[in-house]
Amino acid sequence: MNWYAFLVGAGASLAIWRVIQCQKKQDDFHWAMAGLWLLFGAWLGARLVFFFWQPAALVDFGWRALGLREGGMVWPGAVLGAWITIFPLALIKKIMWLEIADQLLVMLPPLAMMSWLAGWISGSGFGPVMPAAWWVPMTMDDSFQLLPRFPLQWIAAASLFLIYYILESRFYTTRVGGKAALIWFIFSMHTLLFSFLRADLRPEWLGLPWDIWFAVICGLWAIILGWLVFVRKTGATLKTT
Repeated sequence: MNWYAFLVGAGASLAIWRVIQCQKKQDDFHWAMAGLWLLFGAWLGARLVFFFWQPAALVDFGWRALGLREGGMVWPGAVLGAWITIFPLALIKKIMWLEIADQLLVMLPPLAMMSWLAGWISGSGFGPVMPAAWWVPMTMDDSFQLLPRFPLQWIAAASLFLIYYILESRFYTTRVGGKAALIWFIFSMHTLLFSFLRADLRPEWLGLPWDIWFAVICGLWAIILGWLVFVRKTGATLKTT
């Protein structure tokens, strides 16, 4: 069994399930389809940015690198593709993009958690080497070598689960986009912290890996999103019954 594909698929399935759980019965199919389009946008973004991230893949494998089974995805591209997809979905549904974000960003926690776990399988996002101990798992790196490493992927996934489990049920706000802003803020801060802890080699700019720069951008977008929702109060207030 391809455990990487299984974990990514499980994350996508849980993400769609979370979207449906938040909808009325008559609306769940339409929002499930919107969720699928968001997943497609995220996948497309992850693939396109991968080739910008690792252009050597095209040089080494040519057109074969574009195959659906060849792998090669990066999370900044997935995030970028998902956010871009939200805006045409808002145009199609003729509602505010913040409403789309409220309904679909519930997909983010399971996708992020499963992506961290999938990194343990694929040899990405691993922690530094540690002395062998019973609690230190053997982790594969990007050279397919198994070494005792700090269980970064496991701790990242578990901590993200606990944070969302404890806090998400308290995300009560009457502001449109409020739930999306809070979910995104937690994701951004968590990603920024754990990006600094990664030991795998990544392309750098000005001495910092690109994914850290992108995590900083995510944090800035979280601040802007919070300002739009809670300070500028863009859009309407949710109706309560």
